[in-house]
Amino acid sequence: MKKVNNKFGEGILYQEEDLKGKIYATSAACMSVWSDMLSFANKYKDRFTNDVNSADSVVVLGCQVTDLAVLNDLEVAKKLHEKTGKDIFMGGCLAQRMDIPLPDYIKRLDVVRIVGQELEDRSLVHYEKPFWVPDFEESKDNLKDGNLFRNYYPLKIGAGCHGKCKYCTIRHTRGDNYERIPEEQIEEFLNHEHVVLTSDSPTVSQVKAWCKIAKECNKEISIRNIEPQNLIQCREELLELANNHLLDIVHCPVQSFDEELLKAMNRNVAATNQAVELLHELREKEVITATNIIIDYTVDGKLYPNHDRKKLQENFDYYSWNPYFDGNFDMDRAKQRFKKYITKEKVTQK
Repeated sequence: MKKVNNKFGEGILYQEEDLKGKIYATSAACMSVWSDMLSFANKYKDRFTNDVNSADSVVVLGCQVTDLAVLNDLEVAKKLHEKTGKDIFMGGCLAQRMDIPLPDYIKRLDVVRIVGQELEDRSLVHYEKPFWVPDFEESKDNLKDGNLFRNYYPLKIGAGCHGKCKYCTIRHTRGDNYERIPEEQIEEFLNHEHVVLTSDSPTVSQVKAWCKIAKECNKEISIRNIEPQNLIQCREELLELANNHLLDIVHCPVQSFDEELLKAMNRNVAATNQAVELLHELREKEVITATNIIIDYTVDGKLYPNHDRKKLQENFDYYSWNPYFDGNFDMDRAKQRFKKYITKEKVTQK
């Protein structure tokens, strides 16, 4: 373990060497965080177990994109603690949030990953059901609520984000940034079906390189979490791949169509508009398009307009929305918001 002082304050972060004996790990976070721990698990397969009661170390990978996600992380950890009587290591983005108090039985775990490790066994780290879909059902249908990419192979091409969106803290919570060389991952790409490029923010050079590789290998590929400004710079390559029926799903988080709101979030208005146009073109070429939207964005008491559902349906096959989170976690408020947004409504729409 080590003492750290980051953007959110001071605290103790436990390291991978602090994980003793058999390890049980479950992820309540995104595919990028899940694949990090999977890389470690596949390096040390004999150390991981699917039986939490037989584990010496119990890990929960947490998210902090909204207070609803934080609340869910804490509930997952609480249930495992009560079931086993063991302390819980909290990894993922939530671990880095020193400003969010955690129960005494939770230890913050630093980012654990083995860069370059192939994920031969994805069952080594449990994947929690998406809490934002109350009636979630596992399905191979990507367009079924909560199932986007869930059954795909996460080809881990990098981690970290250099964006400065006002609502997001990922650039501070994902550990050291890195970017894989695409040509070094071709064999891994060929070894698995339904591959999705997985990173917190794929770069232009990465996407262009993978479009070339997919074409040369005559193998379909998907892209997750590519930002609008990066998407439009790959226009020619993506359209060519789509024309060759080698582009399966493209997920681009546009967050909003409203120009005033995009400016308030410190996002690129022109790039977003161009990205939506490009995604519409790709959709006409039978590429599945997906996005994320932020709702109820409020700053200094001003509530900005929410998404245009008709426009979403015209441009995307799948979209999910997150209620704006100001970054200040309050347990009572989180519980009230959970009742408002999750208990009575489905967050994911088609």
